[in-house]
Amino acid sequence: MSNDDVLRALPRDTPDYHSRQAAHLRVLAQSARPAELKARLLEEADRHEELAGEELEQLNAPAR
Repeated sequence: MSNDDVLRALPRDTPDYHSRQAAHLRVLAQSARPAELKARLLEEADRHEELAGEELEQLNAPAR
């Protein structure tokens, strides 16, 4: 097993990790109270969506 195989097994490196986290946080935000908590959950969801986009760009980048 190579180092790349070990790193892929880490939870943050699973496929669509950030996309799934964003979706989960948005579901939590639907029933969150108070408004500050809801806003924070939505901010975190946005951050995870940005990370998912960056991750997708890296995966689709041409190999060097």
